[in-house]
Amino acid sequence: MIVNGEAAKQRILSALSDEYSRLILTATVDQPLSGAELSENFGIPVTTVYRRIRDLLDAGLIASVKSDRTFDGKWYELYRSLLLRIDVSFDHGEMKIDATLNDQISDRFTRMWTRTMSTT
Repeated sequence: MIVNGEAAKQRILSALSDEYSRLILTATVDQPLSGAELSENFGIPVTTVYRRIRDLLDAGLIASVKSDRTFDGKWYELYRSLLLRIDVSFDHGEMKIDATLNDQISDRFTRMWTRTMSTT
């Protein structure tokens, strides 16, 4: 899918320019993970993980796929990357971004991402 909107392109490029955002996107392609798991598994400070998750959610690049409670009653969410692949090119003064959606995510999230990226 070609990303057309300038705002959508900027959100994607901003996420790709950040080390922690890239790590979160990569880690959640094949399996959903919680913020705590991302922090523990990759040594990212918890506050940074949740800040990046919020940015990625706002950008439409990840989705919360499940909410549950821990044994001690605390709520947590599992996050999954909506993207499988991103290709960025620059051709004759025009930036092009081609995104391949994560086919392991339900159609509902895929439709949401498609609408978000084509209208902004």
